[in-house]
Amino acid sequence: MRFLSVLLLVALTAGCTSGGDGITVFAAASLTEAFQELAQEFEAQHGIKVELNFAGSNTLRVQIEQGAYADIFASANEEHMCALLRQGYVDESIAFAKNRLVIVVPESNPANIKNVEDLRGDVKLVIANEAVPAGKYAIEALFNLEALYGAGFAEEVLSRVVSQEDSVKGVLSKVALGEADAGFVYATDALAARGKVRVIELPPEANVSPRYYVGVLSHSKNKELAQEFINFLLSSRGREILQKHGFEVGQ
Repeated sequence: MRFLSVLLLVALTAGCTSGGDGITVFAAASLTEAFQELAQEFEAQHGIKVELNFAGSNTLRVQIEQGAYADIFASANEEHMCALLRQGYVDESIAFAKNRLVIVVPESNPANIKNVEDLRGDVKLVIANEAVPAGKYAIEALFNLEALYGAGFAEEVLSRVVSQEDSVKGVLSKVALGEADAGFVYATDALAARGKVRVIELPPEANVSPRYYVGVLSHSKNKELAQEFINFLLSSRGREILQKHGFEVGQ
């Protein structure tokens, strides 16, 4: 798989489509706000309807494997996209954005968490479950942090987990509502929840850089229009929207 380069943009397909056409996009939950804006502009340009289905990438993958119809799949990690590629559900994919993990605490911060090491304390922590990319990345980052805080740090913090959610949005919601003292989410999710949560950055050397992949489903009945949507996602305007919502684009 190749990562989108600043110099390698896919040209927008010219022409219009009929108003009766439409596409269905299955996208990782962390793409919600960005893809809603992308879909709105694409609909206005093409006079069609873009149906959006957001969930954890693992959930979306299973839905596709079990016969759910979609024209496009956008995954928050390579694993679930590769699984669909191997099975022939997707012909090819491209990486289009990157993200990073942060810790969020409620705006009132009742547990008085000021830094990563405070997670050792008597706190209620929530993460996504390990099958969800955000959960897998959170565990990876915690073990990376042992280089800074010593062996056993990850297990000590993981012992504070009171809930494992089905998507990163579930983690964000529990923290924003004050049902947990802290949670691991993507930086883009924290940005979307400004005013509801506070952000604690992870040390850069211990953080992870999740990459997002997108591809047209092999069974799509409207592959041309689906590819146009991906072209728009990769265009300068698409990249501008992604950056507005906190994603990193380019190499």
